[in-house]
Amino acid sequence: MLLSLGAQAATPGKAIDQKIEQCSQKAMSTLDSESCLQQGYAEWDKELNVQYQALLKGQAAGVKKSIVQSQRDWLTYQKSYFAALDNFYRQQQGTVWGLVDAQAKLDFIRNKAIELNTLRGSLDVSGGNG
Repeated sequence: MLLSLGAQAATPGKAIDQKIEQCSQKAMSTLDSESCLQQGYAEWDKELNVQYQALLKGQAAGVKKSIVQSQRDWLTYQKSYFAALDNFYRQQQGTVWGLVDAQAKLDFIRNKAIELNTLRGSLDVSGGNG
């Protein structure tokens, strides 16, 4: 039953993914493609914040406090993880690795935004119909 609840929640950011895809199709170079991913990252970061604020809305003080602390911990992890990604991909030869690095960061932020949306929607046992 839990799997069906998560599947019923609308996934945020479809328009963002479409913009990234359209931009990438027009890209003439690796740097252009990386720019598309960086723009997408910025948009997904905004979406993450929308989902975070929506999740906090209406929560009891204790729940809100634990969510806020969890997000702070996640941001600390994100900073460390991104530094590790940068170091890992910088050791590689070629401009494509900047693209791979940017995609990994975008995916990381995108997944967190979707995770927050899924968490918020997990309490809707009506499947969005009630």
